[in-house]
Amino acid sequence: MEEKEKLKKHITEWRSERYAAQIRWSAVHHSCLFGSIICSVVAGAVIQVGPELSTFASVLTSIAAVLTGISASGGFERKWRSNRISRSKGDILLFDLDQENPDLEKICETFKEILEKHDLEVVGEANSE
Repeated sequence: MEEKEKLKKHITEWRSERYAAQIRWSAVHHSCLFGSIICSVVAGAVIQVGPELSTFASVLTSIAAVLTGISASGGFERKWRSNRISRSKGDILLFDLDQENPDLEKICETFKEILEKHDLEVVGEANSE
């Protein structure tokens, strides 16, 4: 297999993994975020209905707190953003590879830098762009 095709295959597979991870982390992040908001709003409304539902309101408030805590400690937004940015960088590399005379060495070095930066962003050791 030609060097260009091997590089394109690696980037395409990596880009596809980033896209899938972007979707998963987005679902988790937004579910926790909006789940927490919905539980809090419903708990407030339930309290207004009557004191006999205070236990249900307390459960909803607890669920909202748990979702907020899980979201914050899990770094879901950071992981979602990191995968989204990395997927986009993969798109750009694939575009560069499709040019008439791509600089394979430069594209390979850029890909290595993107891989390293992605890992640092996921673990929270680099600033997101």
